[in-house]
Amino acid sequence: MIHKFSISNFHSVREEVVLDLRIPGTAPDLPRFRDSTAKPDIRLPSVVVLIGPNGSGKTTLLSALVATACAASFASSTERASPIKAFLPFLAKETRNEPTRFCMEFEMNWQGEVRQLFRYELAVVCGATNSDGSFFAYEALSHFPKGRPRRLFERGAPEKSIYVSNEFGLKPGDDRLQAVRADTSVIATLAMLNVPLAMRIAKWMEDFLCSSNIMLSEGRVSLTQRVMNIFEHDPDMESWIRNHIRCSDLGIQDITISDQSGKMEVFFDHHGLDAPIPLGLESSGTKRLFHLLPQIAGALRNGVPVVLDEIDGDLHVDIAGEILSWFRSQETNPSGAQLFVSSHNVGLLDHLEKEEIFIVEKDSSGATRVHGAQDVQGLRRDTRLYPKYRAGMLGGIPKIG
Repeated sequence: MIHKFSISNFHSVREEVVLDLRIPGTAPDLPRFRDSTAKPDIRLPSVVVLIGPNGSGKTTLLSALVATACAASFASSTERASPIKAFLPFLAKETRNEPTRFCMEFEMNWQGEVRQLFRYELAVVCGATNSDGSFFAYEALSHFPKGRPRRLFERGAPEKSIYVSNEFGLKPGDDRLQAVRADTSVIATLAMLNVPLAMRIAKWMEDFLCSSNIMLSEGRVSLTQRVMNIFEHDPDMESWIRNHIRCSDLGIQDITISDQSGKMEVFFDHHGLDAPIPLGLESSGTKRLFHLLPQIAGALRNGVPVVLDEIDGDLHVDIAGEILSWFRSQETNPSGAQLFVSSHNVGLLDHLEKEEIFIVEKDSSGATRVHGAQDVQGLRRDTRLYPKYRAGMLGGIPKIG
């Protein structure tokens, strides 16, 4: 689970923005909060919801999480563009040539059965504003075996040498370190060269990346094609998706995929109709669920974070609330997957505790800022959050005109 995430100089984010998910010790011990397995004194939310006006930067914050996983897990090549090409900075005179920075603290069991706390740091200069092309200005992975950070690897500017600890099984000057390009992650490169620890890390980052409806590049497989691939290769997940689609729309009997003039297409069989309905003619809500369910199922199964932009788009608020409940339940989420979403449906607030809510706004310079609802003074737990938000107590109220 992710403990903390910070971003600076990325799209609408100018100065550092921090999502600190650690729940204060004064908060009650609610079943929806999870104990950290890496730091037993820390509790974390299984659900994180970003609320705020259109254009405030909610998607930017979620994209930063996905971009971090993308940068770490995908290596560039002569056939594939660098995954950091899309890391545009805040386009002001003072920041356009400065690095974009990410830092994520999270727990994983990459070095045995026991989960540890890790910190992944990244600084990237984007080629869109730099004539030398996109490159990693800094990258490091640390863990905390005895409470203090210990580097697993660290790299600086392209001309600098790369430090790698013994855990990677490499010696200083190993030829595989020479393969790390300026625009490619150390993790992704060493994973391609079959270094075991790097392979485990890259696999987790890839699962994280696939558990999102945010598409950072045009080269990724479309959401519809993703689901069709699952139906072909993953019977358990196929059955899970079918069942939940049927439950959400009582008129749907089954889902079929068939060849139509050399192209595979998705169809839905309905009660009372003598012909199947193609996906394109289904309701927006059905299409939305069809595309979201694989990301949700994959995250619940693999225990990775899932990042869903506008979870309530085209969905009834109770369906969105039901999805949130899957992540809070030990039964449906035994591996501790974490759900990060943005939402415009403020009715969802009555499904949430204040530790699960972050308010996103822009300041007078157009830069994104964020604060947790738990940081709002005087916000009592025994009151409904929806009327408090509508009254302006939480902030993040849109203004028109």
